[in-house]
Amino acid sequence: MRDEGSGTAISRMFDRVARRYDLANRVMSLGLDIRWRKALARRLKIIDQPGRLLDLAAGTGDQIVAAKRIHPSLAADGLDLSPAMVALAEPKWTGLAPPRPEMVIGSALSLPYPEGVFDSVSISFGLRNIPDRAGVYAQVRRVLKPGGRFLVLEAFHDRQSLWAPVTGFYLKRVMPALGGRLVSRERAAYDYLADSVLAFPRPEALGAELAGAGFGRIAFRVYAFSTVMLVWGDKPADGQPGAGQI
Repeated sequence: MRDEGSGTAISRMFDRVARRYDLANRVMSLGLDIRWRKALARRLKIIDQPGRLLDLAAGTGDQIVAAKRIHPSLAADGLDLSPAMVALAEPKWTGLAPPRPEMVIGSALSLPYPEGVFDSVSISFGLRNIPDRAGVYAQVRRVLKPGGRFLVLEAFHDRQSLWAPVTGFYLKRVMPALGGRLVSRERAAYDYLADSVLAFPRPEALGAELAGAGFGRIAFRVYAFSTVMLVWGDKPADGQPGAGQI
């Protein structure tokens, strides 16, 4: 739900909802968001052991925790606009193997990292809130090592699915009402969440965007009655063509 395109106003909104943000995610996904994050973590690419991950729109750190549990020695950096969300991530590092993850407050459109330092870059349930996706892709390619991987975990609405009437009703009616009750006085945030999911491209279209941005070896998986996608692509290694195919 984090909107990188709206800056300070969106950051303040997520500061307000941060305390119950994880609870809302667990309830509205029926706890399956944990499984989806593990699926992403299993597909991380590590070029140079022990590897280094950058998680964008990292929120309260759940994707980093999932990654560290599968790759304990992984070095992980997280970036998010909301200071309150970032603060809630810190206690989750207890019990994780070193090195300790590092969190930064910032925008995915202006990454404060040098070129070619990450083996993988991930973004979970945040890309649909960034209007300038092309800007994100350019930044991700810049900070990835040659051969590194970009992974996107995101919700979407498949209008071609047999389940489309059910999932559409859930998005338009149930989710805003449920989110509004779990996060008091913030129903507007969950109305926005539903709208952003409904407007987000299908996996094939997102894969085409990544290919057009110069990523190769594009692939994807879908989960939960075609409501969640995991799409990934690799930055070409030195000497390889710049664009990929799905």
